Amino acid sequence: MTKSAEHKEAVESMFKAASLGIIISNAEGIIEQVNPYTNRLFGYEEGELVGQKIEILIPPSLRARHVDHRSSFNQSPRTRAMGTGLDLFALTKSGQLLPVEISLTYYERNGKREIVSFVSDITERKRIEEELKALNSELEKKVEERTKELSQAFMELQQSNQDLQDEMEQRKRAENEVRLALEKEKELNELKSRFVTTASHEFRTPLSAILTSASLIDRYAAPADAAKRAKHVQTIKTSVQALTSILNDFLSLDKLEKGKAESSPERFSLLEFLDEVLDEARPLAKAEQRLRHVHEGDAGEVWLDPKLLRSVLLNLLSNAIKYSKEGTEILLGSRLEGGVVELTVVDQGIGIPEADQGRLFEMFHRARNAASIQGTGLGLNIVRRCVDLMGGTLSFRSEEGRGSRFEVRLATEGGKR
Repeated sequence: MTKSAEHKEAVESMFKAASLGIIISNAEGIIEQVNPYTNRLFGYEEGELVGQKIEILIPPSLRARHVDHRSSFNQSPRTRAMGTGLDLFALTKSGQLLPVEISLTYYERNGKREIVSFVSDITERKRIEEELKALNSELEKKVEERTKELSQAFMELQQSNQDLQDEMEQRKRAENEVRLALEKEKELNELKSRFVTTASHEFRTPLSAILTSASLIDRYAAPADAAKRAKHVQTIKTSVQALTSILNDFLSLDKLEKGKAESSPERFSLLEFLDEVLDEARPLAKAEQRLRHVHEGDAGEVWLDPKLLRSVLLNLLSNAIKYSKEGTEILLGSRLEGGVVELTVVDQGIGIPEADQGRLFEMFHRARNAASIQGTGLGLNIVRRCVDLMGGTLSFRSEEGRGSRFEVRLATEGGKR
């Protein structure tokens, strides 16, 4: 046997034993030869496909398009795979659609072009692909469900953390409220204690003076003792005034604490009002102390609460008298301009230590250099509250040993303080 014959026999054997479909057709699409695997694949008997158009293996809906593809291939023949990236189906004899992969090549024989189609059954691959798709879809669904569960758990955790944070903040607020309440209660207890101490001390001194003077008056019945009687009568009067002042402070404080006090403005002459206040304050003055009034600006009427203003000025003047030596001058300054009233009380007294100035307006607080001087520690607290009720401002400057200056600014009918 010649090598040519051996080669032909080998090719023929491979053609018959190949495990994929091999179809040889001419340029017109007439099937000239198929291998046994092709017959088994498409369900035909041996020789049944020979002479048939290749379109017999193509679904009817795609046959017209395939004729166009064949014409295009014949114009520009090349080895290639058909339908790359697409799902291709072939038609079996029984009419079933078979998923396939097809590769085309060609060769020339006796001056004619022969087209070779290699057909692979990819049914199993498609099944596996579908199973993989189903598995992927199921996995994606499970991942999505798990993601939702984790998201829900995360949201619940966030909400739980937020609830815990809110609870902690509420507990912290409650603790602060309790602490503030305890501090307030402690402060109230301290105020009560200071009130009792101050009241008992402040009442005891003038009451003792009244009792002593009343007892001594009986001893000075003779006309020659008139001066001595007058002295003790004056002591009684002064002590009564002191008691009255203390009671007034306590009553004013009680009214302010209970919120019963409010500003009730009236129209009145500022200068006449200040003259009345000075006349009321002069009996409190020490020996040779002088109360002087200086006014600037308009001399018209004002629209203010006279009761609150009287309490402010009498407390400031009383303090100036109390904490100044005999023979000193106490100045009441007033200015009315542009609807604004400025009132100042200036003394040359003991002044306020710098360490006490931050607590000056607290109830019952007294500066350390005033411990030996009679007083309740309520006056300036009452002054501040009254000024606040009238919508004004209160300021001061003081230096220990060199006196104090208090200033009140109040708006009256459209003025700006």
